[in-house]
Amino acid sequence: MEHKEYKRIVPVAESAVLFIHGIAGTPNHFKDFLPLVPKEFSVYNLLLDGHGGKTEDFSKTSMKKWEMQVNQVVDKLLETHKKIFIVAHSLGTLLAVEQAIKEKRIEKLFLLAVPIKLFVKPVALFSAFRIYLGKVPESDEKLVAMKNCCGINLSKNPFKYLGWIPRFLELFDKIKETRKNIKKLKTNCVIFQSWDDELVSKKSIAYLEKSISATVNVLKKSGHYYYESNDMEYLLNEFRKFIFE
Repeated sequence: MEHKEYKRIVPVAESAVLFIHGIAGTPNHFKDFLPLVPKEFSVYNLLLDGHGGKTEDFSKTSMKKWEMQVNQVVDKLLETHKKIFIVAHSLGTLLAVEQAIKEKRIEKLFLLAVPIKLFVKPVALFSAFRIYLGKVPESDEKLVAMKNCCGINLSKNPFKYLGWIPRFLELFDKIKETRKNIKKLKTNCVIFQSWDDELVSKKSIAYLEKSISATVNVLKKSGHYYYESNDMEYLLNEFRKFIFE
């Protein structure tokens, strides 16, 4: 599966929708949302640095590069658009919150699986190992979803993953920073947390409800990467409201 950035800049558009995927993720995470963006809106489905390529490419990137990349895209979009809507997943939500605190012209946030508190379940590690081994039966919808949301071409050499450790340590630092700063967020925001998330703690729900004025919705049958069909239908309906209201 290819993992490519997608841009559709409409010259006379007043609004642009920016999509930001998660760590080791892919712009493909938002494939069901893209067709719902009106033609009169610009779209920028970002591919974060170090993603879409080899295992070692991910080792060579950094949180600093991701922050700068998102900042540059937001600045560029604001040169020609009055409003920016950001749709983000996981790590992307942390980068989105950072931008919204800093830039008041960001109109709305649509956030999926905000990792404000982590709880890594054993099933997440076991699933990652199965994907590494290439043992992903098509009948396992959750595992297939996790595989499809991986934006890195995985190497069979386990030593190449040692370079990933700093990236995840940077992620942990970013989560701590966001927990400290999120009370500054005043942007119109709607949040969707999955009840069966393999990586994000359920405690994130209460923390977010307490910290900011935002609607926090719970997807009862979904995980970090997998969306149960009814939950997905609900998500897409809410996305339509997010765009048009």
